[in-house]
This record gives sequence, structure tokens and C-alpha cells, in this order.
Amino acid sequence: MKEQLYILFCESPFQANKVDEDYEDQFISAKENGFEIILFNFEDLTSTDRFSFATKRIKPNEKLVNVIYRGWMLTPKQYSILYNDLLSKNFKLINTVEEYQNCHYLPDSLKFIESRTPKTVFEKFDSGNGIQKLIEKSKVFGQKPVILKDYVKSEKHDWETACFVADASNIDNLKQTINKLVELRDKYLNEGIVVREFVELNDLTIHSKSGMPLTEEYRLFFCNKKLVGIYDYWEEGEYKLSKPDTTEFEEIAKMVESNFFSMDIARQKNGELIIIELGDGQVAGLPDKADRNKFYKQIKNCRC
Repeated sequence: MKEQLYILFCESPFQANKVDEDYEDQFISAKENGFEIILFNFEDLTSTDRFSFATKRIKPNEKLVNVIYRGWMLTPKQYSILYNDLLSKNFKLINTVEEYQNCHYLPDSLKFIESRTPKTVFEKFDSGNGIQKLIEKSKVFGQKPVILKDYVKSEKHDWETACFVADASNIDNLKQTINKLVELRDKYLNEGIVVREFVELNDLTIHSKSGMPLTEEYRLFFCNKKLVGIYDYWEEGEYKLSKPDTTEFEEIAKMVESNFFSMDIARQKNGELIIIELGDGQVAGLPDKADRNKFYKQIKNCRC
């Protein structure tokens, strides 16, 4: 008998025992592909005093079963709480806490992708001299342009003020951009700040709302080291009819210490492909153009 497969979604913040509205299409596709669905309360999990109630409506299972989470991003600490709460009820998330952080935090991902991703430096953020340490490390870029983000996310829609620095040797501008990034990320800042060499990517278009340049990028998902699918990253812009060859990236994926993760790749202006970053597959967004039903069918095939 084949193992019963489970997907964990966030429940609606407005109605108990109903899936979060933003994941309703994925909920339907998962059910149509034979997954059992369980729900937890995301707001409880991410609060400071109600996290112990997040899984209260999930009944213990008779035997240990595997489950894949598909939902909003969690810090490693929040993921750890969820992982252990579910395990106590005989539900085991597909990635351990360490495997989650391996792909969720860019500095933890570098050991897998460093040879195929832009030069990167990073520093944990604190109220002390973290920024000064980061500026010192950034001297390796010389006068090259760089982009900034925290360990997980950027403020790329504030491209000119909180993401892009045209000359890394311009210390005042670099510091100003770091401070703006910290201000915008605020309480959602993830662990520290990353500075990466800016590389010229193949242009698609200019974002209609933010004015941010959109480039030819793709999101790949891997489950149990197998490619689930490759998807156009952006809604806007005209992609080529044929997707890029993923052979090289499938080989790299075999070395990544995670059972379910995403890999974002992009085409440079010279035609070569690079890895932008990894993400835990449970919290990586499914691009709008992706066929939801096919996505869950492929996950099922990888799990069986």
C-alpha cells in the first residue's frame, strides 16, 4: 500500500477550519491529486504568546506520516516550533529545521551554490558594529555595483533606495542604502544583511508599478532531488518559448541538503545561466503562471 501523502496549509485568518484564501487554488489542486489536507493557525504560530495553540485543531495520527507545508515564510525558530508540535502528533515535515535553514537563509545556501552564484558577503545585523563590519567586507567588490537584501528577502521594489548601489566603494551611499533596507524590513528583517555583486541579466521589461527592472529568471522546484518543474518567475515581460536546459542545475540539486527546495536561476546578458538563490520549497511562492494541478501531481510522483 502506498503511503498516504499530506499537505499542511495555513487556515484562513477570518474563518477557522478553512484554508487561507491566498492558497485556495493550491488547496484544491492538492486535494484533486489525492493529498490529505491539514490546517494550522499561522497567526498563532507567529505570535509571541499563542504559538502553542497553532496546531490545536490537528488530531494526533495513529502512525508517523510525512507532510509537506505550503504556506507563508517562517523564521527557523517558528519552523522549529511547528516541526516539533507536528512531530508530537505523528506528522513529520519533509525538511528538518536544519534542512529548512539550509535553503531559507542565503548564507547557509552558499556552500551548495557558491561556484554558480554572484560573489556574496554577509554579516549578522545588530545595533552594534554589524553595519561597519559589512561595509569592510564589501571592499572586495571594489567599484562594482552591488545589490542588498537580508538573509531571505530584498526590498527590490524600492530598487534605487534600498536595494541597488551603483558603486560599492561609495561608502556613504552604501551605508545609506543599508540603513534604508533595515528601515523598510523593520521587525521582519531576517538575521542579517547580504551584499552581492550585481551582474547584468537579460532584460525582460520594467515593472509596471515599481519601475524595477525585470530580468529573465526562472524558479525550479526539487523534491527528493528530482526536478518538479521549471516556471517563468515574472508575470510581466515576454519569455522565450523554450525553457533553459536544467541538466547542470539538476546535478547541483543532488548536493543540496534538503528534501524539498526551490532554485531561482537567471540568464546573463552573455547567455550564461547563474543561480540567484535557493529557497525552502515549503515557503517558496509558486509563480502565477505555474499550473497548480501539474505542480501537485509532480510532487506526488516524487513522493511515491
